[in-house]
Amino acid sequence: MNLKRLVLHAMKFCGLFALGRVMTRDAHRILCYHGGSIGDEHLFNPKLFCTTHHLARRLDWLQRKGFVPSSLDAIVTPPGTRVAGIPVTITLDDGWYSSGARLIPLMQQYRHTPVLYLVTKMFSEGVPVADVSLRYAVWKAPVAPVHLQGFSSELDGDYDLRTADGKRRLADAGDRWLKASAPAPAQLPAEIERFAAAIGVPRKQLDLASRRFHLMRPEELMAVREYGMAVESHGHAHCYQPGDAVRNAADIALCHDHVLALGLPAPRHYCYPSGEYDGAAHETLRRAGLSSATTCKPGLVRTVDERSRYYLPRFLDGGDVAMIEFEAEMSGVLEWLRALRRRGARATAPAPAIA
Repeated sequence: MNLKRLVLHAMKFCGLFALGRVMTRDAHRILCYHGGSIGDEHLFNPKLFCTTHHLARRLDWLQRKGFVPSSLDAIVTPPGTRVAGIPVTITLDDGWYSSGARLIPLMQQYRHTPVLYLVTKMFSEGVPVADVSLRYAVWKAPVAPVHLQGFSSELDGDYDLRTADGKRRLADAGDRWLKASAPAPAQLPAEIERFAAAIGVPRKQLDLASRRFHLMRPEELMAVREYGMAVESHGHAHCYQPGDAVRNAADIALCHDHVLALGLPAPRHYCYPSGEYDGAAHETLRRAGLSSATTCKPGLVRTVDERSRYYLPRFLDGGDVAMIEFEAEMSGVLEWLRALRRRGARATAPAPAIA
């Protein structure tokens, strides 16, 4: 156990976690998850894939400590009466098949209706998410040198998978190869399997057939919407380009068109892809008719105005987050510690020079 976790356990023992929940009970929490784990994906990328056991522990703790399900609309249009509990909204990014198959039914058992931020390009193509599939194959590959040939100039060569740098080089080269070759959607799974086989990962181990690296199909999305879940915008191509308002507006509009084509309401909320945004993002999103946007920066939502509603803090939970850290974040304790650190940094900053 590291020093941070020891300190948090001591703070909890002293009652500071309970005090934090009382003092911040009116502040809204936003939680983020992505896909569920069908096989061993949670070991490969614990932030991207979550086990049902992990999620059940979180949901059970939230319920026992007085947290109540809430919505993004409740943040941007607060209710007139005080909520009987600590409001928390759960979001699901991307639209993974495993979210619908594993996570959403469990959330429903605890009366949580998550917000689904959909990436419409990958959703409409109906193919495995290429970069995640390739990186899983590299993670799964035998720890040994590998020589590749017969792919392309972007990928052919020697890679030492005994080192982290060798694995990173191979994964990056695999991304460049797929982007350059641009296989048709119907051919993409076969190309990913060919790459995996070449580095020692057989088709059965990669297991694309389980759809562990796919997003939902339209009929699956409609099925989980029966739970009352809102489908919101994560952009079309999963890319927000800071400084390029025209490109970002076009991407958001394309995402909206795809959602409307499904017969669903136009998205009202947005999630910055990979947490990327700029200081003018609120202007772009407001013009697009969106009411809020979530970031990947942790924190509590206290009050919102016409600007801050487009930079809402959100906590990205995952298997790499210890239970004591989750409790500290949800109790508002880590928010206090971050504020103290910022205050200390300002106090020790050198005074500006006098001209």
